[in-house]
Amino acid sequence: MSEVVKEAAECIELVANLSSTGEKGGDKVASGFRARARSIPSTLFTNGFTYTATLLAARGSRRLAELGFRNSCRSIVDEVVNVMRRGGADAEELSYGLYEAILIYLLRSVGAVRATNFRDLITESIGNTVLDLRASQVAEWIKRFAEAYIEK
Repeated sequence: MSEVVKEAAECIELVANLSSTGEKGGDKVASGFRARARSIPSTLFTNGFTYTATLLAARGSRRLAELGFRNSCRSIVDEVVNVMRRGGADAEELSYGLYEAILIYLLRSVGAVRATNFRDLITESIGNTVLDLRASQVAEWIKRFAEAYIEK
């Protein structure tokens, strides 16, 4: 679990930097991400990973969620910046998608998820109580780092 802590800190630092890049809407995406990070752990605890992943994809998009299957957080955040520049999604949609992508990326990095696309992720997660537990643990780390790094 110590590896995921380090990875989570690096990911959240990249998200926090969206506020200072001068990108239009970057501060709204970062603050929306912080809001997601504060609220999603209770959703995970109450409803499990399958429901939460589907909810996040509905509020963000499956396309954004699938950024979590990339090889680095930098790649995820860079693509979100590209979507912002193109005006491909509003800040709220981007914050949901970015949160889910980072959650998926971190779960894959600790070996809790083997899927390579959203459909397989949902199939793999149904009834998977180990994944529910790991997702809750990872979400708590995301929450703590988001509270520490991202201004209100």
